[in-house]
Amino acid sequence: MTTSSKPAVAGLGFSALFAAAIGAIVAQIGMVSSAQGIGIGGWGFVGALFIAFAISMANAFAYAEMSLMLPSQGSLSSFAEAAIGNFPAIMLVFAGYVTPAIFGLPAELILADTILTQALGLPLPAHFWPVAIVVLFAALNILGTDVFARVQTVLSFVVLLFLGVVGIVALSGSASAAPDPAAGLAQLSHEITVFGLVALAFWVFAGIEFVTPLVTEARDARRDLPRAMFLGLTALLVVQLLFVLGAASLLPREKLATAATPHLDVASAVFGPGGRVFVAVLALLASASLINTVLAAVPRMLAGMADNGQVFPLLKYRHPKFGTPVVAILFVAALPLVGLFWSGGSVEAILPLMIAASVAWLMAYIMAQVSLMVLRRRHPELPRPFKVPGYPLVPLLAIAGMVFVIANSSPAPEMTRAIATYTGVVLLVFAVVGAVWVKAVMKKGLFEPVKPHLG
Repeated sequence: MTTSSKPAVAGLGFSALFAAAIGAIVAQIGMVSSAQGIGIGGWGFVGALFIAFAISMANAFAYAEMSLMLPSQGSLSSFAEAAIGNFPAIMLVFAGYVTPAIFGLPAELILADTILTQALGLPLPAHFWPVAIVVLFAALNILGTDVFARVQTVLSFVVLLFLGVVGIVALSGSASAAPDPAAGLAQLSHEITVFGLVALAFWVFAGIEFVTPLVTEARDARRDLPRAMFLGLTALLVVQLLFVLGAASLLPREKLATAATPHLDVASAVFGPGGRVFVAVLALLASASLINTVLAAVPRMLAGMADNGQVFPLLKYRHPKFGTPVVAILFVAALPLVGLFWSGGSVEAILPLMIAASVAWLMAYIMAQVSLMVLRRRHPELPRPFKVPGYPLVPLLAIAGMVFVIANSSPAPEMTRAIATYTGVVLLVFAVVGAVWVKAVMKKGLFEPVKPHLG
């Protein structure tokens, strides 16, 4: 058959999938984690970035294979469900997407609160801005109004470009502060920390799989979906390296490690005071886009699981007019507020919150890698347009690497207790509730796989 005889195919192209892949990553929290990481670890953080990149690429391989193998199953939990049962599937979603909403989003909201409070200086109650932002976007999502739908693609590329430009200008010696870049980079050789910072570096890449639910809407998913994730991760690595090295060439490590908004300090050093205003606006837009993305995606995951009987039936309730999962949106919207008040909403809580979210996400990725290997063994008959290269060595190395990172996730002894408490308490609650639900309500075995279907 010639290509001219094929009908025109509509759908999402590579650029849209690429933007979706990086859209949940290019937010303030990634800028802060990388700036604080280079301040804490020096050249060691660069090593941590490469380790996190390698693990993230292995995870992207796994999600690419499974999403193209089971393209009709929109929920990310469907891979674990088909491989190792309902309980791991429930835990994958709650560890990988609900728990980070409790920890990661509060860190983003604290940053937004800091910027708005500094910029406006209004005598408002504590936590007014974080609560207002969450309430606003919860209401917009319930009404079915995705205010960022048309600008999220542009915003993702703008943030990516900003990080790269800041680094290039700083390293070229053309920054407003005009220091000697070589002298600034010399400070990175002292007190190097690598493994204790991989969990923090991992936040720069976590969430690339948010693009996989779009597999059925892609024009050429077999070609473009894997490329979107792989090139997205590569682009993130390049611009983050430029950004952190540029930041370190301008500001002392101590300032980067302890500043509440180090990305704004870097922008001021590069572009002068006027640059800080531009970056503050850009950062707030990126935060709003992240909140909006999570409130659009995670509630729909939960509603789909409710349809399958995996979570409380109330979560599948849809608005009679707009068709949006109202209860699930309200539930997810409440999560970052719980984390915000639990942590006290202090800027000192940002770093342990980010690491706790990374640890939970890593646990979910471990379950995804296990699911990949089980599906290979149990269902060799399923079509696999993309296969993980270096199988089974790559998944095994990824699992070993992630277990090691979790065990060494605290960059400082004084943070260990907070990180362990944040992740341990929440995941334990989810595990107990999930196990009881599967056994008592679904009346199924915890690890009883569900037969996969293709359509």
